[in-house]
Amino acid sequence: MTEQSKNTMTYNPYWEHIGLREVELKDGHAILELPIIHEVTQSRQNVHGGVIASMVDAAVGAALRSLLEVGNAGVTVEMKLNYLRPANGKKLIAKGEIIKKGGSLAVGNAVIENDAGDEVAAGMVTYMIKSKK
Repeated sequence: MTEQSKNTMTYNPYWEHIGLREVELKDGHAILELPIIHEVTQSRQNVHGGVIASMVDAAVGAALRSLLEVGNAGVTVEMKLNYLRPANGKKLIAKGEIIKKGGSLAVGNAVIENDAGDEVAAGMVTYMIKSKK
């Protein structure tokens, strides 16, 4: 990671640590990918539930970022998540979207799929919008 990219809004040390990356980001939608590596799995060789929760939060947060003015940020205030099946394969894909953005709150949802296209989790996240003012 270059010093310049570390200064952008998308630099996130946690994302870098687990290998999460943005594939697409525009108009309140985001797609993220995570390679399934040993370090994100639990004892049954499935992706740890906490990593999946992070992906839901990250996908909706990225989607929100695509709608915010530079310098503004979203802060997670609530998240609801359903785990649908074990997460395994070569990678996970997170698809996030904002379904409602107001002046101080935004709500979005995300679906996490495995590389076979099966949904492994779905969640909804609420953010408080923090203004740069």
